[in-house]
Amino acid sequence: MAQPTSLSPDAEDQALSPEETAAVLRRIVLAVETASRHRWMEITSAIVLSLATTASAWCAYQATLWGGVQTFQLDAANDAHRRSSLAGFSAMQARMFDATTLISYLEAKSRGDAAMENVLYRRFRPSAKKAIDAWLATDPLTNSAAPINPFDSPDYVQPELEEARRQEDLALKYHATAQNASQHSDHYVLLTVLFASVLFFGGIGGTFESVPLRLAVLGLALILLTATLVAMLLMPVTAG
Repeated sequence: MAQPTSLSPDAEDQALSPEETAAVLRRIVLAVETASRHRWMEITSAIVLSLATTASAWCAYQATLWGGVQTFQLDAANDAHRRSSLAGFSAMQARMFDATTLISYLEAKSRGDAAMENVLYRRFRPSAKKAIDAWLATDPLTNSAAPINPFDSPDYVQPELEEARRQEDLALKYHATAQNASQHSDHYVLLTVLFASVLFFGGIGGTFESVPLRLAVLGLALILLTATLVAMLLMPVTAG
């Protein structure tokens, strides 16, 4: 019958006691649990960094687009201002023409120059003729109660002046839109900076050996990411 092999003195020295074996097993379990926790933190950090990177790029893109909207709207506002000025100048010239023609007409009428009177009457602009006819009907040459001139009458309409006002309203509208676009662009730039902060905290958290410190930094990154994402989703979006 074979005899059991006896342990060498070295093997007996290397044998672990039950307490030592339990301690080794605890260390192994602790290492596995720590690795699992670290893996969870690494996955969460990777998600945070991915979301922050994508959102940061989107905010930078929107900031650029809103900047373009601002530029185009300012150009439109300047063009409307220019058109308003031109229309206003044309309205002033038309009013001077109407006044000069009316004075010459009244002078011809007072002289009894019927031929010149008829010529000048036909030269009244259609937009002013209604007001002038209504004023002439009050017999202003002999009636002291007649209005001083027909140009303050509601019947006196200047299309050029109305166009000037319309263009000025457009200019104000375009300028307001440009201001809003500028604010949106600035807000998107701020969001880009905040997402960059998330990237910083999310990236630096993995460099710490202390688990509580890593959790604290990761938690800060998550809070900042969530708040910034909510702010981004509430922002208006433009296609340029």
